[in-house]
Amino acid sequence: MKPTSAILTHSNYDADDYAYLTAKGWSDDEILARWSEEAARGNGPCRWESASARAKLAAVTGRKQKKHG
Repeated sequence: MKPTSAILTHSNYDADDYAYLTAKGWSDDEILARWSEEAARGNGPCRWESASARAKLAAVTGRKQKKHG
C-alpha cells in the first residue's frame, strides 16, 4: 500500500511504523486516528530503534532487519 499525502505529512509519520501497521491490517484512516491521538497526548512518532522492536518489525513485515547505531 502506498501512503497517502495525509499519512506522509502527519507529524507522527514513520515509514517503519506505517509498514508495521499496514502489515497488521490497519487502514490509513485507522492509522491517522491513532497517530493523531498519540500526537494530542504529546507523543512523537514510533521509531522502531531497539533490537527487539526491529525484530518485531521484521517478523511482521517480512523485511530484513537494518542495523542501527
